[in-house]
Parts: sequence; C-alpha cells; structure tokens
Amino acid sequence: MLIQPDGQVEEIILDSHRPDQLRCIGFHVDSARAHRLGRQAVVHVGQNGETVNNVARQAWMSVTSGSRPPVLRGPVVVTGPADRAGDFAPLPALSAEAVHRASRLLSDTFAVRLSVSVAQRPGERDQQCDAYAVKRGKGSGRWGFAVLDGFGGTPEARRFARRFAPIVARAAALHGDPARALTAARIQARNENGWDFDPLGDPSAAAVVAVTDQWSPLIRFAWCGNARAYRLTPTGRAVPLTRDHTHAEEWRARGRTPGPKAGNVLASCLMRGAIEAGAVERKYTRRLLLCTQGVHAPLEERAHGIGDILDLAADAKEAAATCVADALEVAGPDGLAHDNATALVVDFTQI
Repeated sequence: MLIQPDGQVEEIILDSHRPDQLRCIGFHVDSARAHRLGRQAVVHVGQNGETVNNVARQAWMSVTSGSRPPVLRGPVVVTGPADRAGDFAPLPALSAEAVHRASRLLSDTFAVRLSVSVAQRPGERDQQCDAYAVKRGKGSGRWGFAVLDGFGGTPEARRFARRFAPIVARAAALHGDPARALTAARIQARNENGWDFDPLGDPSAAAVVAVTDQWSPLIRFAWCGNARAYRLTPTGRAVPLTRDHTHAEEWRARGRTPGPKAGNVLASCLMRGAIEAGAVERKYTRRLLLCTQGVHAPLEERAHGIGDILDLAADAKEAAATCVADALEVAGPDGLAHDNATALVVDFTQI
C-alpha cells in the first residue's frame, strides 16, 4: 500500500519477481530503504522526503500496538514480509485495515464541488496544436486535468498533442501522481518511436497536469516545458506554480542575461528533459489555471494581470474565455505572433 503524507492511501500491484518489485517500489519512494514492521509488514521509505508522514507513523503504531516508529518522511510503501527468494508478500488484511483506519483519523478530509471550463482558439496558426483533457477515476473519484502545447505547427504535432492529453489526464486520475503520468506518457511515446527522438523534426509538446481528490487537502501538479499552472489566492492574486523549462530560465538561474530568443527555446518537453512536480493546499486556492504559452506569454509581456482576470470572472467559464480572448487581443497591436491559446480553469467550492 502507498501512504501519502496527506493521508491518501492506495493499493499498488507488485510484480512477481523481486527486481521488478523493487523498481515498482522505487517508482513511488525515492532511494527506498526498508524497515521491518514486526513479523507481518515491511515499510519502505525514501531518504529525501521533506514532509513528515504522520499517517504512516500512526499506521506503524496501530500495527504494532503502540511501539514508537522511526521518523518517516514523504510517501511510504508498506508491503508484507519478503520470503527467502526476496519476493514481497501482500500486506495482511489486518495490517491493511490498520493503515486505512490511521488514514481516516489523520487526513484532513472535506468534500468539494468542482467547476471546470476550457477555452481554446487557434490564433493565427494554421493548426490547433494545443490539446486538453479532463478525466475522473471511476474508483478513486480523483480528477486529472492536462493541457499540452504541441510545437511545430504541423499535423503531426496536432495529432501528438490530441493523442497524449487524454493519456496523461487518465493516468493522473488513476494514480494520483502527475509526474508519474507524464513519465508514463513519455515512456509510451518513446517506445512507439523506438527510443529515437529528433527534436528538430519529431513531434512533442510542453505539458502541465494537475490532480485533485475530494478527500485530499492538496492539489498536485507536474509539468515540462513552458506550459504553466497558476493558483488564485483568496486575496485575488495569481501565483505561478510552475517555472518554465527554457534556456532563458536556465541562464537566469546561473546569473546570466538570456538572449532575446532564449525564452522560446525549450529545455524539456514530453519526450525528453526535466519533469518537475509540486503540490499546493487547496484551501488556499480559489481557482486553478492551466494554460499554454499562447495565453501566459502575451498577458505577462503586456503586463495584463492574470490575477485580475481570474479574480473578476464570475465563474470558471468566464475566466477561461477571458484569459484566451485577452491574450489574443493584447498580442495584436505590435504584430506579436498569435499562438494557439488554451486555458483550463477549475473552480473549487468547499461543501
């Protein structure tokens, strides 16, 4: 079982041989090391997590009838004991029940109502190479939101973005891990391409994906390239949640002044490069905006307040439509290129 610090618990499927099992565990827990939890369970915990996992600690005490647990940080995977061959057994039913009980006691759960809307226009481009998808897990109730900004302006880029947007959103809703969803989509795309990728000719996309669960207090997100996520604070300010993966940002991080075109050169995309992830507390997020460069670039370049748009809009539909319309409007006077523009807005209402 996978236990997140926010109390989210889900079952994971281990492969039948130990090396595959260890890779599966390592997918959830970075640099995993194992702690024996009595005779019935093994706790696999990473070495680099920052957030103390109080749910896992409470589960430890429940399983052992009160023994003091180690300091467990970040996500934790709990399995049954390993046999002589090194295969991990399923977690015993009583131990699994104790984990779920601890999760229900400590997670900050509350139901929310979601309102989602998307606006999209091609701008002056011949092809609409942006794509979006909204998926909900049937069993978990999680929502996955994905926006892809295909680059190249070709029919191949259009097909690529339209194909992988629902794949990313569906995987995010299924597993609750946006970075895992982007990684899985990358592996699928690279496998189909024979692991050869030519950045000058092969289609790819910048991507941003978010996951929300009505029983979790966090919104999780991940991205690659220069697709962005913003949250609207209770005070009406738009806070960027992502940092562009461009040569310009890399130069600024090194204290150098970027060239005039460096902001248009991506350092990562769905096919290669960095995938970053983060989380934000939902109670501090009135609205969530996922958008492509065709929205955020002209609005920020013209100092057109994204926060004002999100704050003043009556609902998600108006917010998304205004983001796209204003972006195309302010891109016009000085002949700035009208890029494809896509804005996906999620409103959160606690109930």
